[in-house]
Amino acid sequence: GYIARHVDHSVVIQKQKLEKERADNDAETAETDKSKPVTIAYAISFIMCENFQSNSAGLVDASLVMRHSIHKISVRNPDSGSKYDYKMYAIVHRQAEACSKALQAAGFEIMVVDNPVQTKEIRGDFLRKKIRREFCCGINEFIKLYAYNKIPEEIFVHVDIDFAFYKPMDNLFDAMLYDKDSEEGKRARSLIERERGTDAWPDRIDAFITRDWPQVAPHKFPPGYQAGFAVGRRNPQAFNEIIEIIKEGNYTEGWGFSCGWGNKGYGGYVGAMAMQGLIGYYYDHIQPNASVELNHCLYNHMGMDVRYRKQPNFNPRLADSVGKCRNANPEDVCEDCMVTEPDKIYSVHYTMCRKPWQCISNGIPGGKMPGGQRGDAVNTDTVHLDHCMGLVKKWHELRLDFEESLLALTSDSSIRDGMKGLYKQDIFLGHCNGEGNDGYLKLSATDDILRRSSELYN
Repeated sequence: GYIARHVDHSVVIQKQKLEKERADNDAETAETDKSKPVTIAYAISFIMCENFQSNSAGLVDASLVMRHSIHKISVRNPDSGSKYDYKMYAIVHRQAEACSKALQAAGFEIMVVDNPVQTKEIRGDFLRKKIRREFCCGINEFIKLYAYNKIPEEIFVHVDIDFAFYKPMDNLFDAMLYDKDSEEGKRARSLIERERGTDAWPDRIDAFITRDWPQVAPHKFPPGYQAGFAVGRRNPQAFNEIIEIIKEGNYTEGWGFSCGWGNKGYGGYVGAMAMQGLIGYYYDHIQPNASVELNHCLYNHMGMDVRYRKQPNFNPRLADSVGKCRNANPEDVCEDCMVTEPDKIYSVHYTMCRKPWQCISNGIPGGKMPGGQRGDAVNTDTVHLDHCMGLVKKWHELRLDFEESLLALTSDSSIRDGMKGLYKQDIFLGHCNGEGNDGYLKLSATDDILRRSSELYN
């Protein structure tokens, strides 16, 4: 039974050599993956096509300028000092799919979704009957929750489209990705500007948020979450928990500590039945010690007065509250966001200062010009006009930088046609020909040229 076997040693040696090369390549790939910048997901939710942010520029121009602002604060821009990369996502409601192509051209990966909850699934009578009327989008606003479970990156930043970024947020990302006891984690936490320095830090940070303080009186009821901005951690469990809260529908009509979500006071104000009230309730009561509240003068900046002395939601009969900080600081300390130095601001949410593409430069108490329409002027009861115009100019500087970069890339002189506006050039930098929506000059470029804009960011 002995059978002689011939061994080809050259084949064995070649096989061993290939295995060693494969192992070396795997090690090199692993090392390369470690050295590659961590990617942060930046997401918006796009819910409806019609009347979008006042005119069509609210989709096309706003998305392009936002993407440009994110690029400038990322590792892809060496001048930023950031170590984090980015990827863009648009969570698009199925009813808005037809007009989402502009977002794809602007570099967003499109995720078409249906509502995570149907109205008929809500067991609470009041919420089920009234949610459709809630600002801004009723039950449709809950598509924002898909950021927790549909985006693959570990960290996401979800914002509204009327938003721009001006400073890197590396400290926030470091604080979430590094252990609290590590040198990196300690350093990051020490550098983060919070709304109240007296708040305890969570052991693990799952979210950074800002609050909608201008909607509440000092110490009268809990504030909502400002739904235009969140930095969060991918968390399918959080998604499932929040969806179950909505389905339960434990929401009581009214305004005060016994109303709203869970009868805990998260109700009565704008957006309370939707994200504004829901997320505030979730992080305060369902998952306490998981979120950090950022200084809202620096993050998600809207330039609003934080002291209780004028509208919104102001009652002069609350004499013990007039003039005090709305932000629940135990020492009655709050920064005046109406005069925050622009170079300290990480991001701006263009709400009370109006959309930059609306070409609004007039200011008046109440925000309505004589004989005009609501919102056709900056409301000087809540913001300072000069401060707002400085913020609007910063957006137009971003747009101008994008245009000049695209012009240098493509040599398409027609891009200059959107830069010839003569109205208040010191603010609008050639992008407006008159006051109001009709005065705005949209970005001037063909679809083919706009698609090439992605070449600016590779």
